Amino acid sequence: MSSPKTFLLFSIYLLSNFFASPTIGQIQLINKEIDRRSMIKDSIDLVNHYNRLGVLFRTRNSDSSFHYGIKAKHLATKLHYLKGLTDADLIIAHSLYKKGLYAESLELLGNLLADYKELNDTEKIIRINLDMAEIINKEIYDKNEIIPLLRETIKLGDQLEKDSIMSEVYMTYIRLGPKLSKDSIDHYLERSAEIAKRYHDVRMQHYNRMWRTRMLILEDEMEQALPRVKAMLESSRSSGNHSMQINCLFQMMAFYEDNPRMSLHYLYQAREVAKKSGDKYVEIYILNYGIGIARELGDKDETIYLLSELKKAREEEWEKSKKFFSDYIKFNTIKEDNRLLNEKNKQKALWIIITSLLALFTILVIYLIMLGKSRKAKAQIDSLNETASLQVIAMEEMKHAAIKKEQQRMGQELHDGLSATIAAIKHNLEGLYMEMSDPVLKNRLSNLTEDLAHAYALARDKSHEWYLAGEKQESSFEQQIKALVDSALPDGSYQKSIQIDPGSMRQIDLDTRIVLFRIIQEAITNIIKHAKAKRISLLIYEEPHHLSLSIKDDGDGMPKKNTKRNKPSMGLQSIQRRVQLLNGHLSIQSSSKGTEINVDIPFP
Repeated sequence: MSSPKTFLLFSIYLLSNFFASPTIGQIQLINKEIDRRSMIKDSIDLVNHYNRLGVLFRTRNSDSSFHYGIKAKHLATKLHYLKGLTDADLIIAHSLYKKGLYAESLELLGNLLADYKELNDTEKIIRINLDMAEIINKEIYDKNEIIPLLRETIKLGDQLEKDSIMSEVYMTYIRLGPKLSKDSIDHYLERSAEIAKRYHDVRMQHYNRMWRTRMLILEDEMEQALPRVKAMLESSRSSGNHSMQINCLFQMMAFYEDNPRMSLHYLYQAREVAKKSGDKYVEIYILNYGIGIARELGDKDETIYLLSELKKAREEEWEKSKKFFSDYIKFNTIKEDNRLLNEKNKQKALWIIITSLLALFTILVIYLIMLGKSRKAKAQIDSLNETASLQVIAMEEMKHAAIKKEQQRMGQELHDGLSATIAAIKHNLEGLYMEMSDPVLKNRLSNLTEDLAHAYALARDKSHEWYLAGEKQESSFEQQIKALVDSALPDGSYQKSIQIDPGSMRQIDLDTRIVLFRIIQEAITNIIKHAKAKRISLLIYEEPHHLSLSIKDDGDGMPKKNTKRNKPSMGLQSIQRRVQLLNGHLSIQSSSKGTEINVDIPFP
C-alpha cells in the first residue's frame, strides 16, 4: 500500500497536469495547421490561424500557445478585429495561469467573460469558467467560489448544441467541486466518458480511466489497480501521450513505496518522458522528488547527480522563462498600444466632429452665397415683373382711354347730329300738322310725329348713355386702388378707409396714374413689413393746382435713421424717386402713434 506522501504527490501531479495532455491527434492537427499557413492570404484568416494554433498548443506547450496568442493579438489589434482579439486574449490568459501569473490571468478572464456574454458564445463562457476555477483552486483554494461557478457551468451546458466540452466540465466538478459520494462520482464519470466517446476525445478517455484507477487505489484495491496502470502505461507509450505516461509512472511508484530503488527506477523513466515533452516544470518537479528518495537511500552519488541535473533543468527553465517574459512584455506593450489606440480613436472622433462642423460651416456659407444670388435674381425678376405690370397697366389704360374717347365721340355725334336732325324734322311735321285740313292726312301726320318723337327720345338717351359711359371710365382707377388695398390688407386684420374724388382723376394723364398707383403700392408694402398697424386710411382729392394723396396708419412709426449711413429705407427711396419723377412734393410725419405720408402732384 502506498504511503500518504507518495499518493499526495501522485494526486497533485495528476490534477495539475490535466490540461497538459497532448495526443497524437493533436500533433497531427498542429502540423496540418502549420502546413496550410502558406495558403492564407487574408489578414483576418491569418489571425484565426494563429488562434487555432494557440488553442492546439494550449494542452501541449504553454510557451508556444502564448507565442501564437501574442501574434494573433498583435495582428488583430492592427486590423481592429474584435472577435480575433478576444480569442487571442483567452489563449494568453491560460498561458499566464500556466506560468503562475494567477492574478493577471484572472483579471484578463474577468474582462473576457463580459465580451463573450455580449457575443453570446456559451462554449467560450464555459471555457473561461473552467479556467477561473483552476486559478482559484491554485491561488486561494476557496471552494465557496469554485462550487457555484462549476454548478453554473453545468447549467450552461444545456444551451450547447455541441457539448463536447462537457466531458471536461464533469471531470472538473468531480475534482474541484464539493465532496461527492461514490455513486455521484460514478454518475459524473459515466456522463464524462459517454461524451468523450461520442466525440472521440482520446485525452478525456485516458483521464477518465486514470480517475477510476485512482479510486481503486483510494479503496486500497491494489491488485485491481496495478493491471489497469500497466495497461494505461503501455497505451500512453504507444500513443505518445507524455502526460499520461508520467501519471502512470507516478502510480507505479506508489506501488513500490517500500522499495525506494524500484521507486527511483520509475522516477527516472518519468524524468526521461518529461525531457522528451520539453516540460521543464514537470522535470524539475520529478528531480526534486527524486532527491528526497536518494537521500532516503543514503546514496550520496545519486543525490549529487540529481542535484546537478536539477541545476541544469532550472537553468534551462530560466532561459525559457526569459523568453516567456519577453513575450509577456510584448503582451503588455500591445495592451498599452490598445489604450493608445483608444486615445487615438477619441482624437480621430474629435477631428471628425471638428471636420464635420467645418463642413457644415462651409455648406452654410455656400448656402448664404447662393441665397444672396437667389435674392439678387429675385430682385431682378421682381423688377422685370414690375416693368411688365407697368406695361400691362399702360396698355389697359390706353385701351380704356381709346374706348372712352370713342364712346364720347359717338355720343357727341349722336347728340349733335342725329338727335338735332330728328328734332328739326319733328318741328317741321308739327307745322304741317297745324296747316293741314284733310283729316286723313292730319291723322297720318299725327302718327308720324309720335313715331319721330319716340325715335328722338331713343337717340337722345343713347347719346347720353355713351357719353356718360366714357365718363364712368374715370372710376376704373379708383377700383384698381381699392382692389390693391383689399388684396394686401384683408378686412379681418385691418380697418380701412378709402376715399377717392372721381373728379380729381380727370386732370392727370395715364403716366401719372401709373406712378401714383406704384407710390400707393410701395406705401402699403412698408405698412405690411414694418408698421404693425391695424387702421389705415387712404385719401385722394383735388386742390386748385395739384392732386393730393394721403396715406395714414396707426403703427409703430418709422425707426430712427442710421447715424452712420443716414439713408432712408429702400421703400421710402422708391416713393421719393417716383414723386420726384412727377415733380411732386413728399412729406412724412412719423411717431410712435403712427405714420402719415402726404404726396402733392401738380396738374399738367
